[in-house]
Amino acid sequence: MSKKDGRGGLSRRALLQAAGGGGVAAAAIVGLGAQPAAAQAGPAAARTPVGPLKAADPHALTERRRPRRRRKPDAAEITILPIDRAKFLAGAKFDLRVEAVGVDPETARIDIRVKGPKGPAEILVGEPERTSSADDSLEVTYRGLHYPDAGDYTVQATVRSGNRQSKDEVGHEVVLAEAPAKPAKNVIFFLGDGMGQPAVTAARILSKGLTEGKYHGLLEMDRMEYRGLVTTSGMDALATDSANSMSAYMCGHKSSVNAMGVYEASEEDPNKHPRVETMAELLKRARNMKIGVVTTAEVQDATPAAVFAHTRRRSEYQEIMDQSLREEQQPTVYMGGGLASFLPSSHEDSSRDDDRDLVKEFTEQGFTHVSTSSELTRAVRGKAPEKLLGTFHTGNMNVYLDRKHDKKPEVLGKWDDQPTLMEMTEAALKVLEDSDDGFFLMVEGASIDKMEHPLDGPRAVYDAIELDQAVGVAKKWAEGRDDTLIVVTADHNHSMSIVGTHDRRDAEGRDANGVYGDATYPTYSDEDGDGFPDDPNPDVQLFFGWSNHPDHTDDFQHNHVFAEPALTDEDSGKAVDNPERDPGAELQIGNLPGAETNCVHTVEDVSVCASGPGSARFNGVLDNTEIFFAVIDALGVDARS
Repeated sequence: MSKKDGRGGLSRRALLQAAGGGGVAAAAIVGLGAQPAAAQAGPAAARTPVGPLKAADPHALTERRRPRRRRKPDAAEITILPIDRAKFLAGAKFDLRVEAVGVDPETARIDIRVKGPKGPAEILVGEPERTSSADDSLEVTYRGLHYPDAGDYTVQATVRSGNRQSKDEVGHEVVLAEAPAKPAKNVIFFLGDGMGQPAVTAARILSKGLTEGKYHGLLEMDRMEYRGLVTTSGMDALATDSANSMSAYMCGHKSSVNAMGVYEASEEDPNKHPRVETMAELLKRARNMKIGVVTTAEVQDATPAAVFAHTRRRSEYQEIMDQSLREEQQPTVYMGGGLASFLPSSHEDSSRDDDRDLVKEFTEQGFTHVSTSSELTRAVRGKAPEKLLGTFHTGNMNVYLDRKHDKKPEVLGKWDDQPTLMEMTEAALKVLEDSDDGFFLMVEGASIDKMEHPLDGPRAVYDAIELDQAVGVAKKWAEGRDDTLIVVTADHNHSMSIVGTHDRRDAEGRDANGVYGDATYPTYSDEDGDGFPDDPNPDVQLFFGWSNHPDHTDDFQHNHVFAEPALTDEDSGKAVDNPERDPGAELQIGNLPGAETNCVHTVEDVSVCASGPGSARFNGVLDNTEIFFAVIDALGVDARS
């Protein structure tokens, strides 16, 4: 092995050279080469507030706060990414990374060997990146690889440093799409964020009603052809968040909390972690399909971004926006909130740190831009535009109750003409329906989750009804067609449950909560027939329970003005009950870590239902990564093209 000034730096790649393809099945990488090593990044308070209070983002504390214990290893510790038991579509692109800890990064040698069903697999193409994230680590990353054929593969890494040697290997399963007799041309994928079974049940109760134990109707999602259960845990933790759970659906790979389209690595830059190809990238590359992204959240939020983006940190909004402008990732339809990330920093509503005007950049790429419901209606009247950008709020769009049912000027401000999810879905279909190569449309009901976090059951349930009515729009559009798969699912469960009913006619507070035989039927009514209760606060309403929560007061009735359940004491950093929410009501003692101001996601399985070609695949119990493969199977995609 040649060396330069006593330091390793050359990559030996002549082993098992691929004929004509430039790939190898094995490689030895010694040290950092000419690249400089990266520098290493460097008592309970009382509940009574001692300082000013502020509202906290419910996702502010989702990052890992307890450091993973790490001792100085006796031998090199090896991490291979993608992880063991990862599943791949043949031809789908991914980055391969090997990390070694407990080595001299200047002289350590990493040997990588890939073996497939036919022997050595010549997939290692190009010169790898060599980095050192700590003074005792060496990382090697190959970008943009793929497995060419179906079968079982192993990736073996051997690390030598000084007189020590370590080995590790992972196994990868590679498959081809198993298409139905008549594959789908289009996919409409509905995601109810946090829409566990309690949210679905509550939506059915409020929207359809029931007496004597029988419902007077079923939801649109209830009347799908097939139904299954989806497990939700991520690579790094039992409890997931919306980024890595949606990423599993859109990539077919596990990821870590707050990450999308990547495997978590020991890399400081959140946008350089090893990538896996997203649904949008794959379908655009292999089939020239159009992509639609519709949400009631900011369009840069975890769920919509995971359709096309790669980042270790979901809050990287500017990076996500940069990626959305790249042809290989860009949706044809992109609608929701989040205008603040488009506006130049000179604009009073901007959240950017530069003076780029992304609305202008999108329009220069051929997008028609709309910012109100009225503009949206006009834009798709007659011939629909080729590309459509809709930004209907600087932040998240208002929830349905506040946006359409009880429109208070002090709540909506200047955003008093926001469309419904049904209107956005219909508009998206008008833009996408003429695609000769088909389309993939993702529609998210985001604020089911965003209202479950602050323990606001009625607002969450109205948004679940809105999502269900958007499903109805898609089902109506697909009537008479045999080329469209419709999928409805959630990314994770939440702490909300339906315990019984709250009857304030003869009691108040906890004494008005009826369980078992005292849980009389609620008195919601829908006189105008729009599927939403006329009054979210009837005399007898649902009794929402919460399996996890912060300290908060609760009178168990609908809050006409939204209020956070708890706030952060800025001096102590601890959560305290919000004195402005249900003042005088009984204090519910929390069970979460002291800094949590909102309830958190739970680990239970969620439902998936589907209709159309390939829908039989969405049956039984599925790992969340299998949703990706079920969609790919329905479409019959060959990613090797």
